[in-house]
Amino acid sequence: MTRLLRSFSFRLALTYAGLFCLSVALLMSAGYWLRVTLPMDRTRQLVDDEYHKFRAAYLAHGVDATRIALDRRASHAGDRKAFHALLAPDGHVATANLPSWPAKPLGHLTIIEADTFVDGTEIDHNALVSDHLLPGGARLMIGRDVEDITDDAEVLRTAAIWIFGVTVMLGLSGGWLMSLAIGRRIEAVTLAARQVMDGDLAGRVQVRGTNDDFDRLGETLNLMLSRIQSLFSAVQSVSDNAAHELRTPLARLIGRLETLEQIAGDDPAMRMAAGDAIVEANRLQQILSALMRISRLENGRHPLELQRTDVIQLLEDIVEFYQPEAERLGMELVVSARRPLVADLDLDLVFQALSNLLDNALKHGASEGRRIELAAAKTRDGLHLSVQDDGPGLDAGDAQRVTQQFYRGRSSARVPGDGLGLSMVAAIAHAHGAALEFTASGPGLRVSLVFP
Repeated sequence: MTRLLRSFSFRLALTYAGLFCLSVALLMSAGYWLRVTLPMDRTRQLVDDEYHKFRAAYLAHGVDATRIALDRRASHAGDRKAFHALLAPDGHVATANLPSWPAKPLGHLTIIEADTFVDGTEIDHNALVSDHLLPGGARLMIGRDVEDITDDAEVLRTAAIWIFGVTVMLGLSGGWLMSLAIGRRIEAVTLAARQVMDGDLAGRVQVRGTNDDFDRLGETLNLMLSRIQSLFSAVQSVSDNAAHELRTPLARLIGRLETLEQIAGDDPAMRMAAGDAIVEANRLQQILSALMRISRLENGRHPLELQRTDVIQLLEDIVEFYQPEAERLGMELVVSARRPLVADLDLDLVFQALSNLLDNALKHGASEGRRIELAAAKTRDGLHLSVQDDGPGLDAGDAQRVTQQFYRGRSSARVPGDGLGLSMVAAIAHAHGAALEFTASGPGLRVSLVFP
């Protein structure tokens, strides 16, 4: 639900529906005010004025004069039928055209039924009356017919219920359609961005040709992506050419150093210097190859060769490969997994990633009696492949930086390496769409690859 509320399209749909419902509610309120509230207020004012007028007449001229005035009012009522009743202090009806009235005075401005019969036919009336006792004990009721107003009020209230339901449905439908249209345009931008993130710099935002805001945004983004592609291609071309040009001189250098080592004869200093130079040249060649491979993996230019892989056999092969080194260091390698466990992986790349992790564990946790565990398990999150040791673990703050190229933590200063092993692991994880996780495990560290 929280994710839904954070969606701009969903909030836009709710906003549209809310504004639509508010607009209809305002129109209905205006209609109700014009048809019910305003006429009723005017009638209240009229009845109140008439009551005070006839009360004053009664106090000034008595019952007979008031009766004559009330009868005259009833016969010249105008648009709204006039109702009245005047009861003497002894309860005698002096004059009345109300068919009935309550036994006790109602007070100020109350609606009562005042149905009349004409030729045996009942005619419905609702009367707004002011009903009070006068000084001396007489009772005066003054009213006006409000049947049309109460009928309009009932009709409008009933209509409002239906209109509100329809309005909510139309508002939500309209908001949903509008958010769907906007969501599709936003999704087009998102898809293009993901395509570029996956290494396909040819990805572009779809433009519909309507020249609206989204089209203009898409055209601007496409121009930006084209520029980025052009610049990246230029940089990549320089990098590839430089790497290609360096390979040949390096190969020649190694060849000449090997020749120098051979012709050094019995000169141990010369042979040692040549051997050291060969080692460094080979190391430089390996760094160059690793950098090129990392670049191709990160940019999506290294196609994955997925194959059905026996994961447990893969772990056992890695352990077998590193077993001699582990025995030399006095360390134990174990595999923790349950058969059968298969997955679609690029076998060579995953082998290299796990090998790099195991190599790091052997280098950084080298101590007799220590144990390194290679584990595999399938969960709801996907396939988990991990290497766990009981060595010193990571320094604080290193978890976010260890995958940077050539980064070496303070604890790695005396450990041989180029700072590219975990960069390669991160690139291989990225190529597979997997997550690389570092978890402290008491003494030691667990590094996991989580494949979706």
